[in-house]
Amino acid sequence: AGPEPGPSRPATAPFVQWVDPLIGTGGLGFGVGSVSPAPQTPFGFARPAPDTTEPDGAPGFNHCAGYYYEDSLIDGFSQVRAHGMGIAEYGFIALMPTDGMSAAKTNDAGYRRAFSHDDETSEVGYYAVTLDDDVRVELTASDHVAFHRYTFPSETDPTVIVDLGHHLGDVEILEADVHVDPEAREVWGSVLGGGGYARRRGGVRVYFVARFDRDFAAHGVFVDGTLAEGETTREGNTAGAWARFDPSDTTVEVAVGLSFTDLAGARANLDAQLAPFDDVRAATVARWEAHLSRVRVSARSDEELRIFYSSLYRSLLMPTLAMDVDGRYRGLDHDVHQVPLTEEDVPSFRYSTDHSLWDTYRTQIPLLSWLYPDLQRDMVLSLMQMTIDGGYLPRWPLGTNYTGGMVGDGAALQLADAAVKGVEGIDWDEALRLARITADAPTPEGAPFGGRAGIASFIERGWVGIEEAGSSASWTLELAYADFAMARLAEHVGDETLAATYDARADHWRNLWDPESEFLVGRYVDGRFASTRENQWEDYYAEGNSWQYLFFVPHDLDGLAEVMGGQEIYLERLERFFSESTRDTSVLFPNRWYWHGNEPDIHAPFAFAAVGAPEGTWRWSRWVARTYYDETPAGLPGNDDAGTLSAWYVFAALGVYPITAKDEYVVAAPLVTRAEVDLPSGGTLVIDAPQSSDRAWRVSEVRWNDAPFDAHWIGHEALAEGGTLTFDMTE
Repeated sequence: AGPEPGPSRPATAPFVQWVDPLIGTGGLGFGVGSVSPAPQTPFGFARPAPDTTEPDGAPGFNHCAGYYYEDSLIDGFSQVRAHGMGIAEYGFIALMPTDGMSAAKTNDAGYRRAFSHDDETSEVGYYAVTLDDDVRVELTASDHVAFHRYTFPSETDPTVIVDLGHHLGDVEILEADVHVDPEAREVWGSVLGGGGYARRRGGVRVYFVARFDRDFAAHGVFVDGTLAEGETTREGNTAGAWARFDPSDTTVEVAVGLSFTDLAGARANLDAQLAPFDDVRAATVARWEAHLSRVRVSARSDEELRIFYSSLYRSLLMPTLAMDVDGRYRGLDHDVHQVPLTEEDVPSFRYSTDHSLWDTYRTQIPLLSWLYPDLQRDMVLSLMQMTIDGGYLPRWPLGTNYTGGMVGDGAALQLADAAVKGVEGIDWDEALRLARITADAPTPEGAPFGGRAGIASFIERGWVGIEEAGSSASWTLELAYADFAMARLAEHVGDETLAATYDARADHWRNLWDPESEFLVGRYVDGRFASTRENQWEDYYAEGNSWQYLFFVPHDLDGLAEVMGGQEIYLERLERFFSESTRDTSVLFPNRWYWHGNEPDIHAPFAFAAVGAPEGTWRWSRWVARTYYDETPAGLPGNDDAGTLSAWYVFAALGVYPITAKDEYVVAAPLVTRAEVDLPSGGTLVIDAPQSSDRAWRVSEVRWNDAPFDAHWIGHEALAEGGTLTFDMTE
């Protein structure tokens, strides 16, 4: 039955106080969250933070965001990073305060310092740490500018190193140039580099201008470990610079303007957003408070409140703002473009990059469609602009590059979700036209990425053959779901004929049903089903096994139950999927059953209620939340993948769950006891579940505006306009 639940208590303002940016910064094995405590604005560019290591090195998988909680050394404070990725990228332009300069300090092995979490502060919009040499480092950020404040102890030689050769493990610096302008108190230049994704198209270049608030007492540059005091320019992938200050200047501030576009963009961004450190911090906190305060929840412990608001916060960290203050940006074709301006000469939308689409379309994207449609609009317009610039709807655009990362067509699902949920300010006819470029034909040889793998065969034969593409079964299932989304997009613009064509293709998942093994498995071109080993990864799946892909038909779970032989068999297999998962909840290695740290099966707890059997959803969604989320640095069960796992928790806590590109939500059971949600429509949604606890998780009755509500789905219009959804819950 569990312990007696504590009394319900509401989260109180300011809601930023409930966020702990250190949650998810640790973990082991496949349970690494890849979260950084970097202060940033919602979907901002600048993300300054420490990059950490151990004396014997930093395993790349633990340091995809640069910071790993279990480390004891700081290698420098870099300005840009991704959130929750499972592959290292960025980590460019490291700054490091130090006592004097020497040739030994021309790389991070020479200037790294030890630190303790006892001397560390991590809050929304602010990070601070005191290094073991007693230098205090404070960080905050605006959209494009990373702000550093260093306080040196007395009787030191205050020096700041700007190291362009610094990088995360598995990231390579390909080119760099650095320039010092002592009269302007500036260090500026650019870095070209990347990890396994960015290097597919030559890396990503970031331009920067670092402006100090003090005159330089001395300065110099270096490359390949050789110092050149008094000189101002160096090029090479180990280039860097330093500035020394008068010993009386115990506090030194530096603001680092950033741009993907060019040096002029970095300087313009810096000029536009330069302000006192504390003013920037306050403004960034205020922006976060405006976003977080839209959802006011009550729960049975402070820990639950911290997990909820930290999850909502992480859902809004990425993608990355990629245009300059004037709306210029470097597109996926590597040319410079201009976001259309309004009559007031301001950019008409915020162009962004770093869209982790295979992950985010499942949870983060529908969360934005519902609660933050202004942010969703900007993301959709960004994807459309990428297609106009580069020719194709992207798959995992990183920085200024197509990467083709992962499988499927997550961008099509994002467009459709925004359309069916009424996101405004988008030409949906144009969105459909752009999405069809990738959806209806192979990309030609020489295209910047592979498009939809096996699309011709998928259309004509009904599945992607094992000989035609890696992860062929996953490709087939993903494309079936993406075409369901395309049908909804066509329906939205009134093209019923086209919608019918896509709906027919959305049924192609059925071609993978193997009546002998009773799984959805890969098929050869000649129609033969491949063999499958229960619970073992196969080459025809992307990051999963036959059980984890068995329920990956989110758009047609009733049809899946029919193919399996009826609802009873479907529910028996779904129940087994979860009950077997309880035998081993370790996140060190991929779970062979339900694997919450990865994407293909994360909707499965809600697959019970989706077919009219909600008790399994009540039980297992709570079990997942309680088993795999907590308020520690290991409090996520895997890479957050740009907020995907975090957004899952937000929906689970509120008791409704989306199936992307559908205009309705599965009705589940809230983890919180009450939520008041301020909606973009101006209305308020109240979710009231006063008895909810780990003992009282069964729902005895649901009411909508005090009227009995017996359906297992609730429409988007209701949740977007407002009302009261009441859950009576029992032990």
